[in-house]
Amino acid sequence: MSKSSLLLLLGLLTTSSVFAATPESTFLAQHGLSGKSVEQIVDAIDQSPQSRPLPYSAAITSTELKLSSGEQVYTLPLGDKFYLSFAPYEWQTHPCFNHSLSGCKGEMPEKTFDVKVTDSKGDVVVQKEMTSYRNGFIGVWLPRNMEGTIEVSYNGKKATHAIKTMNDSQTCLTELQLR
Repeated sequence: MSKSSLLLLLGLLTTSSVFAATPESTFLAQHGLSGKSVEQIVDAIDQSPQSRPLPYSAAITSTELKLSSGEQVYTLPLGDKFYLSFAPYEWQTHPCFNHSLSGCKGEMPEKTFDVKVTDSKGDVVVQKEMTSYRNGFIGVWLPRNMEGTIEVSYNGKKATHAIKTMNDSQTCLTELQLR
């Protein structure tokens, strides 16, 4: 074997392990999520126009995103941000603590709400019109370790609820009844 052939073979052997697909990267690629940050993955799944439940499981806790399509679970840390998903409603809701990005459905999909999040010092963290996703939820990324209030308005009705973004806080808020 020539020296150049040997170098080529060694190069192929050493680089193939670097490019080998891991089960996690294969999962992300199968669902159109590869190359995205954790925040982008969460946003893409929660905002997906696909009907619920999705063909895979995706749940968000206060500290991590959990993805699964069977027995294998892939866990991605959230870092210094907190994701709160909330579903304003008028007539019906469901109890929830950790948001199922792949399964939770709210009563009011594709509606526009005025949303205001204020911290415990009175500083406004979020204030804007937001449209609920096809699943009836709206997601916001908030600073970690914050206490405050969320206020949602729609057609002259309003709902307010205390929130926390601690390591043990809920990520699914389904207690925003508009009155």
